[in-house]
Amino acid sequence: MDTSTDAATRALFDELVGNHAADLFALAYRLAGRREVAEDLVQEAFTEAWRSLPALRDRTCARAWLMQILRHRWLHWLRARSTRPVESGGLGLVEDRAAPQAVPAASSLSDGVQEALDSLDERFRSPFLMVFLQGMSCREVARELDIPLGTVLSRLHRARATLRRLLPVRTAEPTGPAALRLVRGDGERL
Repeated sequence: MDTSTDAATRALFDELVGNHAADLFALAYRLAGRREVAEDLVQEAFTEAWRSLPALRDRTCARAWLMQILRHRWLHWLRARSTRPVESGGLGLVEDRAAPQAVPAASSLSDGVQEALDSLDERFRSPFLMVFLQGMSCREVARELDIPLGTVLSRLHRARATLRRLLPVRTAEPTGPAALRLVRGDGERL
């Protein structure tokens, strides 16, 4: 690869990081529920994106491509988490990886909302977050996950129904950084 190609590749990668890092972190944080895991997932996703940059044929699809890489990293993390315990400290104690993790206070969603999201099956959580957090259309989600549009719609319905059942009813309009306001791209509230 010559120097001009290297410079163009670096410029494209820098552009991808600048334009999409915040979106990737937001999705990773909602999937993992822990800041340090989200940071690791985003780092791994960008590392994989750097190695796979020649596979990006259409720059207009870069966001979806990066989100797909992130979801693959997330699924890999889940598989690894479910098969191996983690040793804690020097005492040789095993930490239960299935135990609920603390959500940082700076989170824009309350602990209860994060716990409700964590309780969703991955099949329902991913489409839900892609539509309501990332603002993707249902058609984009269907194309991204390689599933039929009707499946996306039914999974969104099930996710919303589960979250409604798990979350307390609020009578007043929530305010502040911990307020829950999930709004679809067309303005419909959850």
